[in-house]
Amino acid sequence: MRPKVLLDKVGLWSTTAVASIALALSIAPTTAKAVTIPTEVTELGKNTYKKYCSACHGEEGHGDGPLARSMLPKPRDFTRGAYKFRTTPSGSLPTDNDIYRTISFGVPNSTMIPWDILSEEERASVIPVLKSFSEAFEFRQPDAPVNVGLEVRPTERTIAEGKKIYEEKLECWKCHGVEGRGDGPSAAEQEDDFGFPIKPFDFTTGKFKGGNSSTDIYLRFTTGLNGTPMPSFAKELTDEQRWYLTHYVMSLVKPEENHKNKECK
Repeated sequence: MRPKVLLDKVGLWSTTAVASIALALSIAPTTAKAVTIPTEVTELGKNTYKKYCSACHGEEGHGDGPLARSMLPKPRDFTRGAYKFRTTPSGSLPTDNDIYRTISFGVPNSTMIPWDILSEEERASVIPVLKSFSEAFEFRQPDAPVNVGLEVRPTERTIAEGKKIYEEKLECWKCHGVEGRGDGPSAAEQEDDFGFPIKPFDFTTGKFKGGNSSTDIYLRFTTGLNGTPMPSFAKELTDEQRWYLTHYVMSLVKPEENHKNKECK
């Protein structure tokens, strides 16, 4: 390929990548502000859980509510104490704020909607109820949240370095696909820790389940997703390398395709 053509391609790709990052940042959810979270199960918590959560997660939190059968991924089984979206290290319990954030913002690309229609008090009241379903919270405390250092500035170089990690070092493409569409050769074989099939995430949607900010995505690579095949890369990758991978994954978002898909619906 002639140098000029190659440079044109790189320029176009980089522009798209940086634009994708900007898009993802622009739709990032805001951080939940401090709320008072009760330490004990209250009547408000029990009633809120029964009315809004039990249909999917079950009366006793086993993830076996009457609506659960038709859902994929399955609603979380709270009795196992395994929470995906946390600021704490792999294998740790979540903090109360982690749980509050998931309740408030929901999990995009799943049946877990943002429960911001509930008051802050109602959302906070559910947290002790969820924790009461698992003995883990009786005997363990959440580890301290992981340290998120200063983000490396996204550039063409950081995206290129992330691409190498994605394709060569970690071989993320085997599950997530070469273009990040969740269609890699191992995608159909994936199961969660409870034996349910689980589909690798499609990065092109731009709706990251744990939040769309670069910090949210960096955290997923750092903490992993408990109960799923997605591990933590805190040991395999340096802090800088996790930012590189974050920038590359954000560059896979296809805003034009998502816009077209919305228009077709």
